[in-house]
Amino acid sequence: MPALPVGQLAGPVERTGRDATPGQSLGAGLTVPEPRSPSPAQAPSPAPPAEIVELLWFDAKALPRIRASWSDLILELDVEARDPRHEPPPNDAGSPKDHHHLSGVLTDGSRIEPSGVPQAILAAISEKGRFTPPLVLVEGELRFVFDEIEALKATLAAVSPLAGMDRSLKEAVDLACELLRLPYPEGATGAAATLTQQIKERLPPPDRSPAESQAERLLLEQRRYQTRTLLGDRWIRALLGAGEQDALPVYLPQRLAPWLPMLPRLRVRLVAEAHLQQDHAESSRYALKALALGRVAALGEILGGGP
Repeated sequence: MPALPVGQLAGPVERTGRDATPGQSLGAGLTVPEPRSPSPAQAPSPAPPAEIVELLWFDAKALPRIRASWSDLILELDVEARDPRHEPPPNDAGSPKDHHHLSGVLTDGSRIEPSGVPQAILAAISEKGRFTPPLVLVEGELRFVFDEIEALKATLAAVSPLAGMDRSLKEAVDLACELLRLPYPEGATGAAATLTQQIKERLPPPDRSPAESQAERLLLEQRRYQTRTLLGDRWIRALLGAGEQDALPVYLPQRLAPWLPMLPRLRVRLVAEAHLQQDHAESSRYALKALALGRVAALGEILGGGP
């Protein structure tokens, strides 16, 4: 083979992909690939909420005032697309718009703890001393209190089969039966609560917890909540917050009883009127009149990660 000049290659010169146009064949089955358009960025999936809020009830008459108190939020909710999955059932009171507004207030409104209620009340007093109970959105644990006479009856039903085996327990049971035979046992609620506690204390430890659970279940099934007549109506009395001394009394409409979950306590968000003390027997100087009730649950509990 004759020598080649410096720089000359043997055979025909093929164009490299650098000089070729996209889609042009380079021979030997090779083709310059078309340039790829950049892949659109995948939007990250929104993180699931740490907790959920279920609207259980609201007072339709209070809607104008609730909307006025959270007017900026209501404007945002009005332009927000509504999800038909969260429309109220046909037999529920209130329009889809009402439910949308109330659910939005419960989930997006600025909320306080029970300890913040006194400050909200002070802020509602005018320079001339005029006061109108303000609306507040409060979050905390709501505990239902049972009627003292009904609690005594339920306790007797649970422990009576055990009374014959323990003299001390039988004496407490006999005293309770005597109290219930009085013409007006409702006037002896303090004595009824004391006797209920004495009966529980005299139960043998292995029987105490089952008897208490049975009595509580009976009270829940029959909705024997403690009630009060005040603020122009009859109300279910519950307590919001930790401890007996620091808890705030909450008044819920008595007609709400059949709609409440059969739970002795639950975490809630309340839209309520913050009132001054309504019952001299209460240790708190403040009280809440409920206008809307939402149940709060942690997502971990729903998925099985909690109790």
